[in-house]
Amino acid sequence: MNEEKQTRYSKYLIISFALIAVLIIFFELFCGGTSGNNNDVQGTVQRIADDNKQTGKSVDRAIEHVGTAADELERAEEANRRAAFILSEDKERANACAGIIVELQKNNSRAKQILADVELSNKTRKVQK
Repeated sequence: MNEEKQTRYSKYLIISFALIAVLIIFFELFCGGTSGNNNDVQGTVQRIADDNKQTGKSVDRAIEHVGTAADELERAEEANRRAAFILSEDKERANACAGIIVELQKNNSRAKQILADVELSNKTRKVQK
């Protein structure tokens, strides 16, 4: 993904350079300056060259930002994978706890039944005496 964007930016940069070169040639051939000493054309060429350098720097910064964003995205994806794993472990633990609770409820019911049987047996013995 990052290489595709860099390739795209490289193509834009090459197209920009080609367009600037065409403009320079156009000004050299057809404008020739207003005063005959080519000061206007040279100034224009210099401004174009300066703009081209600034554009190159901007493209480099944009490429750097895209790379940084891609790195951040990879870190976020890894954090999401870890969170999903932890969540699945927590679900397993919750299921195990639910099973223990059900078992304890069954044991509690059996204990209540045994206690009721013991109390009934004690009452029956007292009545028989």
